[in-house]
Amino acid sequence: MRSKDQNATYPAKVLIIGEDSNLQWTDTVTEYAMFADYYFRPFPEDHGERSRNVEAQNLYHHILFLTNDRFKAEEIYVTNLCNDYVQPPAKGKRVLIPEERAVKGFDHIKWILEQNPSIKYIFAMSLQTNYWLQKLGLYGGDETFIHGAQPRRVGMECIEPYYQPVDAKTLRTIIGQIYDTTLPEVKIIPVLPAKDFPLRDKNEELFREAYTKIRTIFCN
Repeated sequence: MRSKDQNATYPAKVLIIGEDSNLQWTDTVTEYAMFADYYFRPFPEDHGERSRNVEAQNLYHHILFLTNDRFKAEEIYVTNLCNDYVQPPAKGKRVLIPEERAVKGFDHIKWILEQNPSIKYIFAMSLQTNYWLQKLGLYGGDETFIHGAQPRRVGMECIEPYYQPVDAKTLRTIIGQIYDTTLPEVKIIPVLPAKDFPLRDKNEELFREAYTKIRTIFCN
């Protein structure tokens, strides 16, 4: 099953490129990327669906917080780098997005941007997502970052493949930065996955300053 994009109701101003937290730990596949559709639904009575609503709330509140509520939720377009089902990793490991799936997702992202020229900001979530976006040429191309974020062979060649970067600390070098993309007037901002918002514990210590920096971009 392929997850669908959550399109914007109004002309899209923001694109979120995520990595479903459910894909990181289980073989569950969402109908819409990151359960984004639950944000616009009434709070579910079914206990099993409440976690999906909470995840969707965290997703949108994450971006609305970072942009100082400059945009409406209805102006946000949500997709994943990989919307296809992928082989789940061993328990406790992070899903590996194979190169062919990343290329397919990258082509889809280019299509989204062509169809929605009103998009001016992209929020790219997670280290693996930003690795592929840089490696495939949407932005950056920092060889030091690409090397640190690339998947280790030990995970790629495992019977149950999983994503383990060469250096997980590499994410700290891009969070809080704003980059030009290959498209005029479109900026990309790397951020943490939605499941890590609001910041707490170690993440608050590591990324509070970076998140404050992002918010200042949208103060004017």
